[in-house]
Amino acid sequence: MAIEKRRESEELDIYRPFEEMQKVIDRFFEEFPRIWPTTLSAETFVPAVDISETDKSYEFEVELPGMKREDVNIEIDDGILTIRGEKKEERKEEKKGYKKIERSYGKFERSFSLPSDIDEKNISAKFENGVLNISIPKSPEAKSAKRKIEIK
Repeated sequence: MAIEKRRESEELDIYRPFEEMQKVIDRFFEEFPRIWPTTLSAETFVPAVDISETDKSYEFEVELPGMKREDVNIEIDDGILTIRGEKKEERKEEKKGYKKIERSYGKFERSFSLPSDIDEKNISAKFENGVLNISIPKSPEAKSAKRKIEIK
């Protein structure tokens, strides 16, 4: 009888490391929503970008709330449009009995491959109310080269 109990105990002990690991994983997922913002690096800011095409141009609308024009850089190199910047925000609140300061920082970089039919010399950009609008006109040659192909 004592031998059987010892065997049962030994068999249960082989599962103990797995039970402990399961407890750690369960605890992580329980606490994850609370700790998640602090586990991200300052490099994780990714602005939303809407891209549309008209007959005359490609339009980019980039949401950059809380940023200023001088915080953003736009470049085109070898058919790649790159938008990069750094968000630096600090809010202070002082009232009788307490002082509160909140800071948020984040660098971002978004790159897009552009089609070959663009007119690089006439690209324009406008920044207003936290929204960056980039208009990339199509080249006149690309407009005239467009034709309908008949299917036989």
